[in-house]
Amino acid sequence: MRKLLLALFAMALVVAFTAPSYAADFKYSGFFRVRGSSENVEGDDGDKKNYLDALIRPRFTMKSGAVTATYELDFSSSYTGKLDDDNELATNTHAGANGGFGTAGRHNVGTNRWVIDFAVPGSALRVRMGRTDYFSPDKEIFDSGGKHRLPGIALYGKLSKNMSLSAFMTKSKEDAGGSNDDKTDYYVGMGIKVNPTLTLTPWAANTRDAAVNGYDYSFLGLHAKTKVGILNVNGSIVIQEGDLNASTELSGWAVLLRTSANMGKLKLSGNLTMLSGNDGTKSGEDGSFLTPRGGSSGWFVGGHIMSSRRWTTLGNSIRDRELKKMNGAVVIEGLADFKVSKTLTLAGGVSLYNSAEPSLAEDTMDAKEFGTELNAGFKWKIHSNLELRAVGAVILRGDYGRGVDEGEIDDGWAVGWTLRHVF
Repeated sequence: MRKLLLALFAMALVVAFTAPSYAADFKYSGFFRVRGSSENVEGDDGDKKNYLDALIRPRFTMKSGAVTATYELDFSSSYTGKLDDDNELATNTHAGANGGFGTAGRHNVGTNRWVIDFAVPGSALRVRMGRTDYFSPDKEIFDSGGKHRLPGIALYGKLSKNMSLSAFMTKSKEDAGGSNDDKTDYYVGMGIKVNPTLTLTPWAANTRDAAVNGYDYSFLGLHAKTKVGILNVNGSIVIQEGDLNASTELSGWAVLLRTSANMGKLKLSGNLTMLSGNDGTKSGEDGSFLTPRGGSSGWFVGGHIMSSRRWTTLGNSIRDRELKKMNGAVVIEGLADFKVSKTLTLAGGVSLYNSAEPSLAEDTMDAKEFGTELNAGFKWKIHSNLELRAVGAVILRGDYGRGVDEGEIDDGWAVGWTLRHVF
């Protein structure tokens, strides 16, 4: 893998910089972002949590003929602190010697993305290689947002007027000793344009870790994208089979349905997410649906508390911590965005969260209702390159995971904001 990437990288550089007939075009761009949040999703029984980060990502892009090269730096720092019952700092999850944001937070200076993208001679296909985003057609199972930004190589492009190919391999770990103790994802999909408004994409993928007791399971999926009147529809059906580890078989499924309609200044969206759970009836088998593990994928759309994609794209752990507590998921959402003016947009939403199966923990109620989320926010374009987003949400907890001898689970809340400047 490493030798292949180095060989392709060298070939791309030779093509990009030695072809005398190509006129190189250089572009400098990027963004600066600062964002923060406060949360208490677990109510009085959990710690309050504050999160703050800031980053700048300058990007350098060079185009020369059929070759595009991108290099993006990352300068960032983040701070996460928990407050005790007196609203005083209890712990800092990134604590250093001095404590506090700017000295105790996570500091990162490095490469966020590097990409070489070039045409395959004699065809409409292209090769993309490097540390970047690799997608499944739903952009949620294999996803973006940095969750699956891994070193890899992809082949994509048109095979004919109505057919296109997308294939990639990514690697999140490779043993330095070359013992094949690695984490690798493989994906191939074929887009078929059935008619001007309907595109079907069957795809298959595999995620594995070759370590002892590692996982190895595969996906078969079908994605459909269509338009019915003013309604845009994206849907996916995915099944998976394989080994969760050396002693447990994995067999799960997922159904994703995303709809939206634009009616002047109003945009309405509806989402259905169904992920299978484990009923616990078969020893050595787990019926839960798991996203690819090598790249920590599985960035589902939705409301604010349970999904980082709503408005602020906060990088906190709300979604990961709470959604993964559920034994599968059935999520129904209605979201609305209203454009008040050219610079101000208001939004709100309702999300109903249920587990596919009751909790398998001992002495818990036979309940699937996790809770109902209500969120509202705004997006303000201060000027052409500067934007402020803010959102608040509450989650009214149900009885899922509640102990049989415990009282009702406390409701939770979260607020967050993002200030972003593009240059």
